[in-house]
Amino acid sequence: MSSNELRPRALALVEAQLEHVRNLGPDGVRELVPRSPVERDEDGIVLATRVEAEGERLLVLVDARHGRRMLATGGFTMLPDGSTHTPH
Repeated sequence: MSSNELRPRALALVEAQLEHVRNLGPDGVRELVPRSPVERDEDGIVLATRVEAEGERLLVLVDARHGRRMLATGGFTMLPDGSTHTPH
């Protein structure tokens, strides 16, 4: 399957993972920091979730790749109250 065919699926996986992490709330997201990055294979697409603490903020980055080719990325910053900001 070509990268162009994989890209829509990769975008959907990234969006779903970002929503999943948002729903964890600040305490759940903070628990991911020591294990970061967490990777899993989704039928040939590797989905990686990285979480870093930067002071009170939690920085979340999710990427999807096939081999060495990056297919999709997304991320947000979570504040202690659980609100998120997506950089443009």
